[in-house]
Amino acid sequence: MSGIAEGSVVVPTRRSRWTDGVLVGLVAAIVSTLILLLAGAMGGRGWHILTDAGMTALPATLGAATGVSPALSYLLSHTLLYLLAGLVAMGLAGLADRLPPLVTGLFLVIIIIEFGFLVLTTESQALGRIDAVTWRDLLIGHAAGSLVFALGILRSHPSLRQALVRGYEW
Repeated sequence: MSGIAEGSVVVPTRRSRWTDGVLVGLVAAIVSTLILLLAGAMGGRGWHILTDAGMTALPATLGAATGVSPALSYLLSHTLLYLLAGLVAMGLAGLADRLPPLVTGLFLVIIIIEFGFLVLTTESQALGRIDAVTWRDLLIGHAAGSLVFALGILRSHPSLRQALVRGYEW
């Protein structure tokens, strides 16, 4: 037998949306960093790609304020932003259950965040903080992380998935 007494019901516990937000953000940050490292390894830069990525606007500011290395400032700022995005996204997803039009707002916020990332990295490349190869690798890593982030939100919040399916029905 399964070790559970007959007649007993095991009710799976549901994590809070905040825990889901942290998990989605953390997994997306890890995937994005791994893809960045893979792109760096394929380009012959290896671990040095993290130092190059640390020269972009936000990590460079964090590094200047705290005195940590560019690579560590990139990892810290990158991970914290994904965690924050996960918490905000799951919070908005919870509100969207009560106010369905907020689903559109959630996707607009995600688009604005993605556009902001593109603008900041392009600015760093234009100012000469990073080279074109690092810029490309950052975009590839971020695209992979964003895809995992969106899939994680949809996986952990079934009502959003259902709203999307209903929205595309004719």
